[in-house]
Amino acid sequence: MIKALKKQIKWRNDRKGIFICDCKKLIDLKFSLEYEFFLKKLSQGVNFEELTETEKLIFLEFDKMDFLTNFELKKLSPKDFSRAINILDNELGKKRVRSFDFLKEKFKKFSDYFIGAYIGNELIGVVCGFPREDYLLMSEIAVDYRFQKRKIGERLVREFEKIGFKKYNKINAGALDRAIEFYKSLNYKPFLLVQFKKGVYNKKDFSDFEILTVRDYGFEIKVKNYNLKELNKLKKVYPKANLQYIFTKVSN
Repeated sequence: MIKALKKQIKWRNDRKGIFICDCKKLIDLKFSLEYEFFLKKLSQGVNFEELTETEKLIFLEFDKMDFLTNFELKKLSPKDFSRAINILDNELGKKRVRSFDFLKEKFKKFSDYFIGAYIGNELIGVVCGFPREDYLLMSEIAVDYRFQKRKIGERLVREFEKIGFKKYNKINAGALDRAIEFYKSLNYKPFLLVQFKKGVYNKKDFSDFEILTVRDYGFEIKVKNYNLKELNKLKKVYPKANLQYIFTKVSN
């Protein structure tokens, strides 16, 4: 069983010690700085059996004080679908391109690829996807802002991979600009998707690149250097095109 700190349990490092507060019961505790890493693990969700003996003692005390709750990664339930869309809307905003109705239809057909992160009974993050041609698309991922920087997004991707690679040997994910480093850290490799209206550009305009695939709407291009700075440089060179890294991982 994996457990994590309840959402009302807050902690901070003030350089003199670690201060923990139960914001509902108004309980305050102080810990040595050496336990910061342990508290980070508790924030992310931790398996009791993986703790050191000292950490287990603190874990059990926290459990008695009702500081902990269950953390789960599991298939999204139909009753939580609207909440999942709210998280996507709040965290991705206008950059989310797929509509509620579109994702609802995909959820009906491919619910195995809609995975939620739960603290207690509360949905705090979601990843979703569906099959496309010869690969599985990881279409959206988001974590409630209150629970970010806890590696929950990483754990959602790992769970998506565990399920997805049972049937597909390739997963693709379109990265928002701010997510480029996230996918790089998870060992995804990119190509550059270049989309434009017919007649705006042609193959000669991309003669410096290795074109992997020609599409009706543009090209898929091989990239060696990939980061936000490089992407922004290319956007200035091709201002009439939409450029996005598509990250790919193949099963071992």
